[in-house]
Amino acid sequence: MSFIEVSDLCFGYAAESEDEAVREVIHHLSLSIEEGEFVALLGHNGSGKSTMAKLFNGMYLPQSGRVVVDGMDTADESLQFEIRRRVGLVQQNPDNQLVASIVEEDVAFGPENLGLPPAEIRSRVDQALKAVDMYEYRDHAPFKLSGGQKQRVAIAGVIAMEPKCIVLDEPTAMLDPRGRDEVMQTIRTLNREKGITIILITHYMDEAVQAGRVVVMNSGEIVTQGTPREVFSQVELLKRHKLDVPQATELMYRLRGAGIDVPADILDSEACIECLSALCKKEA
Repeated sequence: MSFIEVSDLCFGYAAESEDEAVREVIHHLSLSIEEGEFVALLGHNGSGKSTMAKLFNGMYLPQSGRVVVDGMDTADESLQFEIRRRVGLVQQNPDNQLVASIVEEDVAFGPENLGLPPAEIRSRVDQALKAVDMYEYRDHAPFKLSGGQKQRVAIAGVIAMEPKCIVLDEPTAMLDPRGRDEVMQTIRTLNREKGITIILITHYMDEAVQAGRVVVMNSGEIVTQGTPREVFSQVELLKRHKLDVPQATELMYRLRGAGIDVPADILDSEACIECLSALCKKEA
C-alpha cells in the first residue's frame, strides 16, 4: 500500500447562508503517493491544492471517499494524533507557525507536546536545526531572522516531530530569490538524504521541476501527472489551465511554433543553452 492513498475523495466547504449550496472543491479525486517520493502539486488559485494539504494530514476530513495515511484512515478520530505525527504541514507564512521568542524553544514546542523526556527533546531540536542548517542560530530571536531563515526554522519544528512526510503549502511564496533557494535546498536534502516524503504545493515552475513527479489540479480534479518532463512538455494543456511552464520550456515551445526543430521536453537553462549552441553550430 502507498504511504498516502486517496480514493474517490470529495470535499466541500459549508455554505455561508441557507440560500447557498455546499461549495465542493474536491471532486472524486484519487491519488497515490509512495514513501520517499518528492511530489509537486500544481494548479491555479482555487484548484484545491491547499485543501488537499489539509486533507493529507487529517486537518480536514473527507465528506466521501477516503484518505489513508500509512495504513490509517484519517476519518478515524482516534488516529488523528498519530496521523499528524506522520504528516507534518508547513504553511505559506512562517510567522503563523513560530510560537516562541528563541529559535530552539520554538523547535522544541512540538516534541514537548509529545511528552518526550528532556534529553530526547534536546537531541531532536539539535538534529532538526542541523538538518536545515540553522543550528548556529539556535539562540536567536525568530523575528530577527530573514524570511528564508524563518521558514527553515518552521520546517525544523516539523522535522523535530520526526514525521515520515512533510507537506509544504507554498512555502516560498513570501520569500525573495535567496530565501527560495535556501528553502528548496533544505527540501531536497530532507528528501534525498533523510528519505522524508515531500509534497510541495507551489506556483513556481522552477521548483516543480525539482520533484520526481508533478501532479496538476484544476477545479478539484487531477488534469495530468507524471515526471516533470512528461508534464511540462504538455505546454498547451497547462496554458489552458492558466499555468506557466519553465522559461526554457516556453522558449523551446515558441521555437517549435516557428518551425525550428528543437526538443519539447527541455526544463532548465543549461539544457536550453546546450541545445541552442548545437543548433547554431549545425546552421553554421
